[in-house]
Amino acid sequence: MIKLKGRILGNKTHDVGYRVFLLTKAMELGIERFRASNTFEKNVQAVAVYLEADKTAIDEYKDIINSNFPENAEVAEVSFEDYSGYVTSISDYMHLIQVEQLNKGIPAILSIENKQGQMLEKQDVTINVLKSVKEDTSAMLRKQDSMLDKQDATIDVLKSVKEDTSAFREDISMARKDTKDELYEKYEYLSREITEIKSSLSEIKAKVL
Repeated sequence: MIKLKGRILGNKTHDVGYRVFLLTKAMELGIERFRASNTFEKNVQAVAVYLEADKTAIDEYKDIINSNFPENAEVAEVSFEDYSGYVTSISDYMHLIQVEQLNKGIPAILSIENKQGQMLEKQDVTINVLKSVKEDTSAMLRKQDSMLDKQDATIDVLKSVKEDTSAFREDISMARKDTKDELYEKYEYLSREITEIKSSLSEIKAKVL
């Protein structure tokens, strides 16, 4: 069995799924001991990969990762060297990757919960605003109803005034008619009196002459 350490450097080797890519290739070759980690070398992104397998599998793996890269990766250099340290089993590494993914997911879940809480708060604010608008609208409608009632009362008063005015006009008309009739009767009476006086004066004048 051979132990090997690989080193992959480039401007973009992190956050492109490089470790999962390396893991998949190791599983395809039946490599049972494997580990990979993100690191930096002189402020340059790098991925370190550790293998323990027979020579055939190691050589095939080296050929694959020398010529194959994940999509969106930017690789400047791939190199290998012997390694004497411990290499974990590939199944344990898979569990480690799963735990890392869960850890990455927790902030996202918390963020979603936080956003949901914010959305609920905004919904509560919206509901309160709508309630306030409803109350204001109800108050406006009540005021409009009150104004309509007052308008109806004003119309009734105006109708009453109109009726009273019409009655007053009728009374005046009747009074004028009564006055006219009374004056006419007085005129007739005075005319008769004058005629009688003239007749009396004529008789007296005849007697004197």
